[in-house]
Amino acid sequence: MSKERPFVRDQLAELVVAVRFDRLPADVVKEAKRLMLDTLACAFGALGGEPVEAVRATAHELGGAPQATAIGERTRTSCALATLVNGTLFRYQDANDYYFGRDPSHASGNLAPVLAVAEHMHRSGADALAAFVAAYEVQLRLCDFAGTPSLWDRGWHHATNMQFASAAAAARLLGLSPAQVANAISIAGTQNNTLTESMRGRMCSMKASIEANTGKVGVEAALLAKNGLTGPEGIFEGDFGWTRVVAGEVDYAKLTAPLGDHYKIMDTCMKPYSAHALSQGLIEATRCLREENAFDPDDIESIKGFLAEPVFRQPSMDKAKLVIPENRETADHSPSYLMAVALLEKACGPEQFRPELLQSPQVRKLIGQITLGPDPRLDSLYPASMGGGIEVRLRDGRRLEKFVIHPPGHPRNRLSDQEVEMKFIRYAAQSSLDAGDIDALIESVWNFDRIDDVGRFMAVLQGA
Repeated sequence: MSKERPFVRDQLAELVVAVRFDRLPADVVKEAKRLMLDTLACAFGALGGEPVEAVRATAHELGGAPQATAIGERTRTSCALATLVNGTLFRYQDANDYYFGRDPSHASGNLAPVLAVAEHMHRSGADALAAFVAAYEVQLRLCDFAGTPSLWDRGWHHATNMQFASAAAAARLLGLSPAQVANAISIAGTQNNTLTESMRGRMCSMKASIEANTGKVGVEAALLAKNGLTGPEGIFEGDFGWTRVVAGEVDYAKLTAPLGDHYKIMDTCMKPYSAHALSQGLIEATRCLREENAFDPDDIESIKGFLAEPVFRQPSMDKAKLVIPENRETADHSPSYLMAVALLEKACGPEQFRPELLQSPQVRKLIGQITLGPDPRLDSLYPASMGGGIEVRLRDGRRLEKFVIHPPGHPRNRLSDQEVEMKFIRYAAQSSLDAGDIDALIESVWNFDRIDDVGRFMAVLQGA
């Protein structure tokens, strides 16, 4: 490696190390805490879910040194396995944050390795928040500047980008040197690329664990680097490197540009609804139309749903998502199902995926009345806005229409702190925590940068 042209992995490592808590703007720190509260809410809502229990049982079989907390358990496990369990909890309800550039992301999945390694290493809350911000910076830059035309279109799941972010964040919290952080990045990138076939057809339950497993491998890569293992220097730009083999194209200058005044974590979107990112605007438009107009869903003659035209070309938007879904995983990616339950119940949370609703004749009737298509009002705004619209025609001749350009949770329509807290309270109510514990946890997150040992915070989550 020459001093004039360092390898890309080394430039990324320097970028990660350069994220310092004492230099972070106040709004960035606040947003990191808001995302932490939002992501932990998702974990509480997922307790007892079938994919979560499958992953938890596997972690028990593997065993591990008691280094970190798996949320909802009295015992502790290795920081790698805690990452796997907690990451699955964060993702199962499909209610954690999202971002769309060339590729989408759920970068909050990085909270799992951050909390696990921070607990293992007795890091402070400020240390953990800085690593969390750094992980977002790496992952969302990759979403914007890697892939031709995108990783998804090349057959790679977007968690492929997370491997670099999770390894870098874990390595940082382990206290590794920039050279070791670089090795962690390249170790992870060599062996952790993920196929997007998992999002096709009848959705499989491993959807909940994809980012979690990516985070686990990121932790393991960082631990390997700590103990002396090295990875390929040209992981990105080598003749058979990640750029040529996986991404096809990477804008190295933009990917590795020095930190500026704007941090990418500020660009992510929170979800008010337990559903995939592409339908957030569509659900909001449907719910609002139902709230704003007096009509009985049984009096509907026809329903049209509108999304941006590129949405229909996304790998996860195949024909299985456009008919009656057969399971929960497919339902939360089915625009037709999401519109139907929003019309019936004016909501789209975990409760709207109960088995009896999935099988409801009324839901199935409404799905049969729905047609989906693009709308030019939304096309030009994609992917910066996940907007959506609905038109309902009633038997009495009325035609009702509603469009939402920036759904709640979008950076141009942020959820308020109170709304984030209410989401946390609603999801945490499904755990064994009482109201006092829940209030204390909310307060702890708002003051997370003052915690001197993340382990004390995680101890509260053991009995959830």
